[in-house]
Amino acid sequence: MTSLHRFGCCALLALSFTGTAQAETPRAAWHAQIAHGYSQLATATAQFESTATDYCQEPSPAGLLQLKEQWLAAFSAWQAVRFVSFGPIEENTRAWKFQFWPDPKNLTASKVDYWLNSDKPINAEAIAKDSVAVQGFPAAEYLLYDERITATDSALPAERSCALITAISGNLQSNADSLNADWAALEERYLNVADYDNGTLQSAMQALELMADWRLAGPIGERGNGKPNPYVADAWRSGQSLNTLHASLKGLSDYFVPGLNLLLAENDSAALAEQFNQQLNKTLAHFEQLPADIAPLMETEAGQKSLKALLDDLNATKAMLTGPVSTALSVVRGFNSSDGD
Repeated sequence: MTSLHRFGCCALLALSFTGTAQAETPRAAWHAQIAHGYSQLATATAQFESTATDYCQEPSPAGLLQLKEQWLAAFSAWQAVRFVSFGPIEENTRAWKFQFWPDPKNLTASKVDYWLNSDKPINAEAIAKDSVAVQGFPAAEYLLYDERITATDSALPAERSCALITAISGNLQSNADSLNADWAALEERYLNVADYDNGTLQSAMQALELMADWRLAGPIGERGNGKPNPYVADAWRSGQSLNTLHASLKGLSDYFVPGLNLLLAENDSAALAEQFNQQLNKTLAHFEQLPADIAPLMETEAGQKSLKALLDDLNATKAMLTGPVSTALSVVRGFNSSDGD
């Protein structure tokens, strides 16, 4: 793992759960832990917006590096809570406002280019009214890393590029703040609607399926037409595709697993909880042996083998959660968090 990743991910995800670890019920633990994750996201996006503003007021190479680091820190904070697919994140395409993905038609680049080449005033309010493709972390990544920008006169700190990255970061901050507040407002309902146990479990299962089947298997050519394509991975422009995947798995470990352990203990399945934790930790440790990005590993036979071995670990983690754990907890697929009252 790179030093940039250690700043961006581990500093945010090495978290203390002093209060939440003592929560009396699985749902209380889950709500508190996810609340912590959303709070971290709100803080990180505020820091990203502040760093963008400071850089554009006084540009420097060191300031640009700091801006890239803060983008990664905020994006990693998003990855950590990305597994939550129910509740406030479902409203008004919020998830896509943080990360428009997948983007097979490269709409992010098209929308950013449109704003850079137009004469419309750029601010967070205008961006918030436009397509989700220009609102989130990938659009900021395009400005920071893509040679279609960085090798031209539009490269930061060009006036419209600065205005756009400041607007995007401001929009991200606004969305993170409202998401944080809305999750807090959901607390009473979340704690009192029993079906949220099932919904939270399903959300984690779906996240692991997405990680294994699409975010890793897709780019390395283990699904679909069988052809590797690193450009469908997360954060390929910044060379952080494996680091962001690692951040997502670490988020599950931090924000989901403690509540899962409590629920399994309530169902006389503490041994199963230990087995799942061992497999999850094995997969997390596997990431530590790899570089930040998928692309360079695809260039060698040894690298390809290491990615397939990582996929095996991810699949084993997924299979344990969707299989034995799901069975032990009688999870019913197809839950909608809007059900129940």
